Amino acid sequence: MKINDLNTVIDKMHSHSIPVLESGIVPYKDISDFQLTLIEQIYKKDLKGIILLLQHPPVITIGSNSNTKNLLTSASSLENLGIELISSNRGGDITLHGPGQIICYPVFNLNFFGKDLNLFVHNLEQVIINTIIPFGLSGRRVKKHRGIFIEDKKLASIGLKVRKWISMHGFSLNVNIDLSYFEHIIACGLKDYPQTSLSSLLKRDIMINDVKEHILKSFETVFNISTEKIHLK
Repeated sequence: MKINDLNTVIDKMHSHSIPVLESGIVPYKDISDFQLTLIEQIYKKDLKGIILLLQHPPVITIGSNSNTKNLLTSASSLENLGIELISSNRGGDITLHGPGQIICYPVFNLNFFGKDLNLFVHNLEQVIINTIIPFGLSGRRVKKHRGIFIEDKKLASIGLKVRKWISMHGFSLNVNIDLSYFEHIIACGLKDYPQTSLSSLLKRDIMINDVKEHILKSFETVFNISTEKIHLK
């Protein structure tokens, strides 16, 4: 992202609405670095925050516990398959991102949203639950596990990092991702809850853009905010 784009994003964060920046497929490290830059600006200027909606190229990320026991394929084999392997500063276990999966990073100043991490996670889960209702699906929480489940399968995962009471990372929602990617890991360390997707559950192709709109509506309802999409030149 260019410096002029960053300035535009920061300017938009001064409005009453929460800006939404939609991107295509963005490398994991690039957006992680961008979030760190945003955090500094949000903290310095006491801003509410921003929502990032995007996708990642195939990448397996290992959470802050640095546990690789749930990695089932060697790093060299993953490289040959075009799957990146990265250690992340987010909480949680191992997970996978790839095209067909919506990544939602709400970089929120929690001083404006309750300053309660458990509440924040609960609200993000509610955003996901509300998002899939229009598709005829009823998501549920599973005690002691973050994310949203459909019966005995996991549809969405949550992993966060908070610095100066400002969040980074967020949630991933499987829309039409190739589920065979998950054969290389035990996602989130949950053997009993295999990953699923909206397309797999509904047995039809679901479009990413259709789901994005429901995500934003859910954010507005759950967090009592208005959102505004940013259009960068």
